[in-house]
Amino acid sequence: MVELIAKRYGSAIFQLAEEKDAVNDLQKDILLIQESFLDKELIEFLSHPKIPLSDKIKMLEEALSERVGQDLLGLLVLILKKNRQHYISEILAEVLEMIDTYQGKVKAYIKSVDELSTEKKKQIIDQLEKSTDKKIIPEYRIDKTLIGGLFIRIGDRVIDNSIKGHMHSMSKKLLETKINFS
Repeated sequence: MVELIAKRYGSAIFQLAEEKDAVNDLQKDILLIQESFLDKELIEFLSHPKIPLSDKIKMLEEALSERVGQDLLGLLVLILKKNRQHYISEILAEVLEMIDTYQGKVKAYIKSVDELSTEKKKQIIDQLEKSTDKKIIPEYRIDKTLIGGLFIRIGDRVIDNSIKGHMHSMSKKLLETKINFS
């Protein structure tokens, strides 16, 4: 449900920005909102049932009208009017993903047992960019359960070159193997 809502609102504002050739401006505005305004307290304020909708809209407009584009502000007001303020973070994240795709970028989640060296990170990114023909935005995580190797996810594509993954594959093959004792 959340993904559907995020995609619907996200694609609407993205398409509008694309038509106006303002995708980069939209990206800057969303990053500004995420870094400066969007926090738990704001979402709680916007969700509080005893605060009138008009006060919530007024606060948003006063805080953002000079800082972000009117289309994005209009989207935020619409989200409030539709009582979907709990989804603001997800909607904005969805728009940023759409912008990355539009700009030829893709996020790669890279897990390793230990912190990777700068040289190793560069080598991995270079190989991924070569194989995807896209600019890679890496997000590194430490996962001690991998035992060794790497686990990389780009969209729905998974590259599991971890010892844990190899052990899992081997155990599946062993379980599938039929042994004849006669």
